[in-house]
Amino acid sequence: MPSLAKAYIVAIGAFAAAVLTLAAYRWNPENLGCFALFFALAMVASAMKIRLPGLKTSISANFVFILIGLALFSFSETVLIGLGGALVQSLWRPLQRPKAVQVFFNGACLTVCTAAAFWASHALPAILGSSSAAAIMTVGACVYVVLNTGMVSLVISLAEGQSLKHLWAQCYEWTFPYFLVGAAVAGLASAAGQGRNFGVTLLVVPAMYFVYVYYRMHILRTVLDNISNVSHENEAVLAGASRSS
Repeated sequence: MPSLAKAYIVAIGAFAAAVLTLAAYRWNPENLGCFALFFALAMVASAMKIRLPGLKTSISANFVFILIGLALFSFSETVLIGLGGALVQSLWRPLQRPKAVQVFFNGACLTVCTAAAFWASHALPAILGSSSAAAIMTVGACVYVVLNTGMVSLVISLAEGQSLKHLWAQCYEWTFPYFLVGAAVAGLASAAGQGRNFGVTLLVVPAMYFVYVYYRMHILRTVLDNISNVSHENEAVLAGASRSS
């Protein structure tokens, strides 16, 4: 791995360590039972992951729980959801055994992204005079998506020498629809639950499961169509070559 990529990973790890230290210092859950249930469901959602074509990364449904966590839980609890989700997403039934550095970066990346989303989603709406759950989730979703796709694209670019612009565009193209629908589901669930009705809010689980199944089928269908198109193009080239000879 290039030295620049190693330095970048170390820097993100240092930021994540500072965030986790602050989260541990501020740890004081208001309702540990509700948080434990929410955390457990978030980890289940983290196992519902989709491999992105052409990229050595995946996305999962834990994004929705992070967004809801921004509005319902404390900084420390939300960061723990992000870190736990990253570890489950990396280690639960991977197609290939992940390297330690990959697990480390994924955990650090989601920790930093979650912390940044939490700070921005609470600071900016307060400045603008709005502290509603919708405002918090909107700002949090924007910050999280930009940071997450950007940080992942940058580490791949540094490690493999590929164009950052191309990787970021490719990552954004595949993840944006999923994040957009997830954000909408999170917002509707939170609004229906009026912020604190966990029984209603957690209806997000079956909703996101159907979104996950559909998006997974959509990606699989797209990949198969691309393979089919390439195969047809190759057959056409071979047929043309045969007629020429």
